Amino acid sequence: MDSKAAQQVSTGGSNLKSLAENGQFAVNEAGFQAYIKACDFFIDGYDKMLREVEILADAARMGGSRYAEKVAQFNATTINGDPEALIPNLLLMKQGVEDAREAMVIARKNYRETENAHTVAFTELNKNLQDQ
Repeated sequence: MDSKAAQQVSTGGSNLKSLAENGQFAVNEAGFQAYIKACDFFIDGYDKMLREVEILADAARMGGSRYAEKVAQFNATTINGDPEALIPNLLLMKQGVEDAREAMVIARKNYRETENAHTVAFTELNKNLQDQ
């Protein structure tokens, strides 16, 4: 697991959500459905995957020697022993995908509001043209 890549996913999702919240990002229904499908695919498989990975966080019994204990501890640490470990980075990625999913919901709302405003404006313009 590359912690830099995990951070990029997290930051990307957060930035996308911020753009949507500020009205700077909109998505139509077809785009929304495609993005939601991709986000849900990751999120739905995430919990199962995390349960399986958490098993590796417990130091395995590799024998009674000091070396075996050190190897077992090292293996457990690489799974969940520091910020560079697998589990913290998976959690970071999940947060990014969840933020991206929330961004899509907001962006679809933004799109609908923009479309609605344009429809009202064109209806008013058409009415004014007909009145002339």
